[in-house]
Amino acid sequence: MFKIILISILSFSSINLYAKQLDININFESGFEFESQARLIKNLQKMQSVSDIEKLIKDQDWIQDFSIISKPFGNKIFINIKNKKPIFVLNNQFFYDENLNKFSFDMSKRDLIHVESSENNLQEILQIINLVSSRYATRKIVYSYAKGWEIFTDSTVIRFGKELSDTKIQNFIDTSNYLFENGKIPSIIDIRYKDGVALNYGTE
Repeated sequence: MFKIILISILSFSSINLYAKQLDININFESGFEFESQARLIKNLQKMQSVSDIEKLIKDQDWIQDFSIISKPFGNKIFINIKNKKPIFVLNNQFFYDENLNKFSFDMSKRDLIHVESSENNLQEILQIINLVSSRYATRKIVYSYAKGWEIFTDSTVIRFGKELSDTKIQNFIDTSNYLFENGKIPSIIDIRYKDGVALNYGTE
């Protein structure tokens, strides 16, 4: 949602810029996370009108919504920006948020799940993240034609194979509950088998 209104505002966290004759205050609601934000600040210094600022901000694919607030015939401009919040990086090329909105990966956010897979598998990726990350600190998800889905966590590698069936998902949930209740941490949880789950407590 984008808004341009002509009233004054109090900003709780802002960055001041003086672009030519414009006095620009920027507030990032979601904090300062991306290299893209630094580039935006630099480019805003070149802007000479509200319409220029609006066009520049609309071109930023990492922005979820924003508002531009100014006074008629004044040079003070207040910009409020809400970032999209990425939850994983696909193939070191794009961020994706929880709604699977895609935006450019600028290498500035390192504490996200890195995924190696086709873009055709987005729904499965999100399903895996929601399923596994509530139980394990997920670091990386890889899909290969040889092994299917492999999830790398801080302590355990989880293998689902090429399909995420309801049976495999339930087996994973039941196995995870058993492991946590008994304080066991296997190095591998292999759920590719029709007849059950294989646990490995050593190395691969």
